[in-house]
Amino acid sequence: MKTYLLASLAILFACSCVGTAFAADSDAEVEMLVFPDAYTASSVSNGGTISGVVKFEGDVPEMKMLEITKDQEVCAATEKYDESLVVGEGNVLKNTVVYLMDISQGKDFDKATKLEMDQKGCKFTPHVQIVPVGVRLTMLNNDRVNHNVHIFSSVNKPVNKQQTKNRRRMPLAAVKKAEGPVSVKCDIHGWMSAWIAYVPHPYFAVTNEKGEFTLEDVPAGTYKLGYWHEACGTNSAAPVSVTVEAGGTVTQDFALKLK
Repeated sequence: MKTYLLASLAILFACSCVGTAFAADSDAEVEMLVFPDAYTASSVSNGGTISGVVKFEGDVPEMKMLEITKDQEVCAATEKYDESLVVGEGNVLKNTVVYLMDISQGKDFDKATKLEMDQKGCKFTPHVQIVPVGVRLTMLNNDRVNHNVHIFSSVNKPVNKQQTKNRRRMPLAAVKKAEGPVSVKCDIHGWMSAWIAYVPHPYFAVTNEKGEFTLEDVPAGTYKLGYWHEACGTNSAAPVSVTVEAGGTVTQDFALKLK
């Protein structure tokens, strides 16, 4: 029988972080994720689940409409908005990375998952992409215009490759080290922006449009639960401690403010 543990709502604000980088288009520091020194993939029996909802706390700013300055016939077919803070009904917060900071052993990645990032309509989708170390990400171009994929890695080799309108799929080389999130831009269409996190284990999730996240098949134990958000920062200096029982479920919610 599963044990259901309900952790009280944690109100967590952006804190100083372990590592920083710089955003591609500004001098602003980007707070980094925290990765374990080593991770071993193994079978997980009777693992538990960590789930929750991330919400935004405070007055919700109006989403900024982006100016489309090039290839307007294709790129301006729909309005584009700055996705650095996407808040839905009930103040739920999309695009937050929630993850286990200190897990050293657990399940392996799902080998059947195809990792793709689209540029349709001159917009990166998804806005935040989790990519396992050693797995290739494929960039899609379903537009009738050229794009230029620029991934501003500092730990791994940066990517700066043109993807023409005739090249629908462009597989990228797999990276060797955990890193990120790192900024992704299109050098042709300057408003296009996204993030990629290269991760060493599968206990990472990105909140959906309802602010929801789920981490499954977690081995029994106590872990540090972290978050990262583009506009709200991280809790890497003060992570939440969660204890997962065999076959059990832990609920942990977050409420974030602008940093």
